[in-house]
Amino acid sequence: MPEPVETPRRNLTGAVVPAIAVAGLAALGAMLLVGTNGLGRQATAVPRDCIIENADGVGGPIDLVDANGARITQADFAGAPAVMYFGFTHCPDICPTSMYTLAEALAEPNGYDVQPILVTVDPERDTPQRMGEYAHTEGFPRGLVGLSGSREQIDAAARAFQVHHSKAPIPGAPADQYNVDHSSLLYVLDRNWRTVSIIQTMNRADPLNPQSPLVPVSPQNIAACIAAGLERS
Repeated sequence: MPEPVETPRRNLTGAVVPAIAVAGLAALGAMLLVGTNGLGRQATAVPRDCIIENADGVGGPIDLVDANGARITQADFAGAPAVMYFGFTHCPDICPTSMYTLAEALAEPNGYDVQPILVTVDPERDTPQRMGEYAHTEGFPRGLVGLSGSREQIDAAARAFQVHHSKAPIPGAPADQYNVDHSSLLYVLDRNWRTVSIIQTMNRADPLNPQSPLVPVSPQNIAACIAAGLERS
């Protein structure tokens, strides 16, 4: 079972972008949503690369396995917001960088307490036990829950969240040594398991040059995207 999380501190409670995200990211830019959050407080600005509009069209139920081999579904996370990422433990840089950045984002002042979840896209190597160990990597989000399952279970969860993933063989390496190309997005879910915002974790250093190096999105932008989604849920 996931570790219990605190109630929110506010009283409101290669990266590939899914098809629904492409139009949303292009339209959002640095747009600010005008209004208040119901407590007389200005609503959090929606940062660049944060999808709010139609975010609830992405997502669905999950049926996976935790580090203890127990079945886990979305019902196990009911009643508290969560943020979910799809990656794998052999990921050389993007996955760990995304987890380190998420940890910083969740530590931002006046942020929300959310349950962080990491779902593998490489269940052939990422056993439930391996995911449990990886989730406790120093510098990763506190309370991170690592989930695995059968290939069928993982593929079903990935389809629900429009996650691209495919094996990428390493030239000259044995068949069991490979990378996995996958989307690098954080999905913010409210207490009813409804996706309320989505944000990329990596961007090109030069947005006009697709060959420029990938750089992490700032923790501040991730924290703002989490807040913007939950405030409007």
